[in-house]
Amino acid sequence: MGNWWIYIVIGVILVAMILLTIIPQKKRQKQQQEMMNSLAVGTKIMTIGRLVGKITQVNPDNTLYVNVGTDENPTIIVIDRNAVGLVLENVAAPAAPVAESAAPAEEPKAEEVFTEENVSAPEESAGDSEEKKD
Repeated sequence: MGNWWIYIVIGVILVAMILLTIIPQKKRQKQQQEMMNSLAVGTKIMTIGRLVGKITQVNPDNTLYVNVGTDENPTIIVIDRNAVGLVLENVAAPAAPVAESAAPAEEPKAEEVFTEENVSAPEESAGDSEEKKD
C-alpha cells in the first residue's frame, strides 16, 4: 500500500512540472504573435541581432524594410519578420499624437528648403527661416 502513494506523489509532481513549463511557453508565444501582428510602418524595433531602426515598409512576403540610419542619412536593410526581437515604440498608441503635433512644425521647413529661391541662395534661407519663427 505504501508503494502506491509514492507513485501518486511522483505522478502529481511530474504533471505539475509539465504544466508549469507549458503554460508560460504558450503565454510567451501569444505575446510574440501579437507583437508580430502589430508591426507597421514607423514602428521602432530592435532586431535579434540588436540593430535598432524604424520600419519603412512591410511586405506581404514577411520581409520588412528597416531604416537603421538617421532620417537625414537613411540606411535601409531588409529583414525577415521573425528577426524582430523587440518593439521599442509602437506607432498605434504613443507615437501618433507626437507625430501629429510635430508634423505641421516641420513641413514649412521642408518646403522652404526646396523652393527655387532657397536653392540658389542657401545662406539667405537660413536667416529667413529664423526670422519667420520669431
